[in-house]
Amino acid sequence: MKALNRRVLLLTLFLLGATGLAQDTGWLSPSADEGQFVDGPGAHAPDGPFAVGLDQVHRYGGFGIVVPVGSEIVGIEVLVRARRSPTRSGALAVELSGDGGMTWTTAGYTTGRLHPVHWRDHVLGGSTDVWGRTWTPGELGGGLFWVRVRAQGYAELDWVAVRVHYREGIIQALVVTPQLVDLGELALAHYDAGYREVSPAQRITVSSATAWSLHVAADAATWAYTGSQPPPGKPCSHLEWRVSAVGPGVAGPQTSYVGLSTGQQRVAGGTAGTGLWLEVALRLRVDYDTTVPGTYELRFTYTLTAP
Repeated sequence: MKALNRRVLLLTLFLLGATGLAQDTGWLSPSADEGQFVDGPGAHAPDGPFAVGLDQVHRYGGFGIVVPVGSEIVGIEVLVRARRSPTRSGALAVELSGDGGMTWTTAGYTTGRLHPVHWRDHVLGGSTDVWGRTWTPGELGGGLFWVRVRAQGYAELDWVAVRVHYREGIIQALVVTPQLVDLGELALAHYDAGYREVSPAQRITVSSATAWSLHVAADAATWAYTGSQPPPGKPCSHLEWRVSAVGPGVAGPQTSYVGLSTGQQRVAGGTAGTGLWLEVALRLRVDYDTTVPGTYELRFTYTLTAP
């Protein structure tokens, strides 16, 4: 006795809109300035010329900030390389604008008293500091983003630079290859052994911005049967699965064979990342009562969730 093709169709689930790991633009120099400082362009680069302010205000723009659309701005740093005269007191205060100078941040960042002789780099803000407001990528380009520098007393300014920290959007996705697994024809040897195994049967790849958990469930309690005999009611639990191999970032895989059920069963979990993979082996239980000649199909679904 033999039974004809048994096929298993896998359905995949895609979840969109999560965020990814933090990145930054690197330090960017201005290309435009306007205001009251003497030789304002002297602060465009750390190259010798410098701007001078005495209780005055100047602003710098044109930093060429490029952040991918859909990213989350998580921090902004402003570097000012400055000093004062040995005979004069001085400090610098810095504010930011994302609307071309119509409004400014009010977080109150200042260098404190500047060194009287040597240039010192003062970094204001931070990788997780958004200066008291929410930013969008569009506010950082197109001439909208400006840095306003206030000289409190006498100050010499050699360089102004900006570094933006952001998290680029990641598509959270679950990909199963192949989606259709053909278990082929069964031979007498499979009936004698009581099963037919395919290992590995599928490779699953996960992309997620957060920790994740993967589950599987059968779509129906019994296999769909097409054949000349009465449907044998082969239970979904006769298709057994296990995780046969995993890559870095995948944890807690189910490595023993488990029969499918219509309830959710945990396959594995893992850390945030892209290209995380695991392989699944399938084993079909075979007997003469529930595996009569014919064609069988069972659908089941993998689901990617937060733990």
